[in-house]
Amino acid sequence: MDFKNPYNPGQYINFFRSQLLPEDFEEHDEKIEVSFQPKFIQKIVKIGEARSLEMNVYQITHHSENDPRISLSRDSFRLLAQYGIKRALILFISENSLNYRLSLVTIDLKWEEGRRVKKEYSNPRRYSFFLGPETKTHTPETYLIEKGRIKDFEDLKNRFSIEVVNKDFYTQIAILFTKLAGGKRTIGRTKYDEKGRLQLPSTSDDIIKKEFSVRLIGRLIFCWFLKKKRSDKGSSLLPEEFLSSNSITQSPNFYHNILETLFFETLNTPIKQRKKEYQVPPWSQIPFLNGGLFTPEYHDYYQVDQLGISKYINILKVPDDWLKELFDVFEIYNFTIDENTPVDVKLTIEPEMLGRIFENLLAEINPETGNTARKSTGSYYTPRPIVEYMVDESLKQYLLNKTNLKENEISSLLAYEEEEVDLNESEKDAVLDALDVIKIIDPACGSGAFPMGILHKMLLILQKIDPESKKWLNKKVSQIENTIVRE
Repeated sequence: MDFKNPYNPGQYINFFRSQLLPEDFEEHDEKIEVSFQPKFIQKIVKIGEARSLEMNVYQITHHSENDPRISLSRDSFRLLAQYGIKRALILFISENSLNYRLSLVTIDLKWEEGRRVKKEYSNPRRYSFFLGPETKTHTPETYLIEKGRIKDFEDLKNRFSIEVVNKDFYTQIAILFTKLAGGKRTIGRTKYDEKGRLQLPSTSDDIIKKEFSVRLIGRLIFCWFLKKKRSDKGSSLLPEEFLSSNSITQSPNFYHNILETLFFETLNTPIKQRKKEYQVPPWSQIPFLNGGLFTPEYHDYYQVDQLGISKYINILKVPDDWLKELFDVFEIYNFTIDENTPVDVKLTIEPEMLGRIFENLLAEINPETGNTARKSTGSYYTPRPIVEYMVDESLKQYLLNKTNLKENEISSLLAYEEEEVDLNESEKDAVLDALDVIKIIDPACGSGAFPMGILHKMLLILQKIDPESKKWLNKKVSQIENTIVRE
């Protein structure tokens, strides 16, 4: 099975039957009707069933190139609830893209008097692999092919676990951190005792080396996410020519010749304040980021002469082969700039991983003081379940203050499993007015999980009270002062 190929129904049926699912898998070809009105779904077909897993397999065709996550997820939960099914594998196929998703979708059904399944559900979850010609397929190949046939549902669930993917990625980064900074590390039965490949000017201090290594890895991971971000013209904010395994081969002494310039002369400098050679393409495509991540610190040893050559070019050494090894790891994973939601999890590397790596690597113990760099810098990242709670409670209190809604009504708006909201038009307008003027402030913003969580819940609320976005559009248009533009 080649997950980089465009979707082929016959290949998947054969893959499910001969490689992935238990031997009791049966092929079906049944068009499915639903009692609700989906926004993007064109067609639903039941293509199989695995009785031992109590699980159906569906193919859902939709007409959105960008995979509207909240809408498609909620519609898949409704599908399962309507037919009294707790779990399903679903292939989400876009009519406008060669890429697609293979998702494990689960819900908990609510029962009435212990006999009849109601259409209500709770604890909805969707876990997805992103597949197709434009994707990285190392992760699905590892968990869906190399591990062999599914033994039971718990095994299947673990194959779709973001925690497992994150752990594998972090393990590889931790090993490379130790190879660069030096030290000892044990991964399973393998022990690493590294002298460290990093050379810094006039210091052999292990702590300084580790902190330099953490900053470098963090900056590079951030840049890898930046490659996924597109400008208004559709081009990457960080062109491939600057950051890839091939670019290291083409630019020896990569740290000094490319990375220092990328970090400190471009990402840390407004375009108009850059040196003239960095105000033109392709350097001018790279934005200025003022978050402090790329501000040179004392132990970055960044000083250049009049020719732009580092004064430490011969005594600060980050080996090209180490960078190549790091980039090779990056290039086998799917990176995404979209934060996961509580109910929709993509099995990719998302921005939260940057925070986890900072937190865990900074937690290396300082043998002299017994403190961690994490403690001394206050680098703590809030676990996702706590962020979700903070998001819900913040929006709940805000809407309680800004509207006349009751707490249970607001809770229904915030719940993914609550399909309908019993609000009149005046109450819906009050919610729209409140969301229109909301301001979210996160003074300790790290990966952005809290503000992005707020945004996801605002979108959920808007889908419930204004599913066609007509009221929201009219509100935005009415705020345009120029009458010609407004009309």
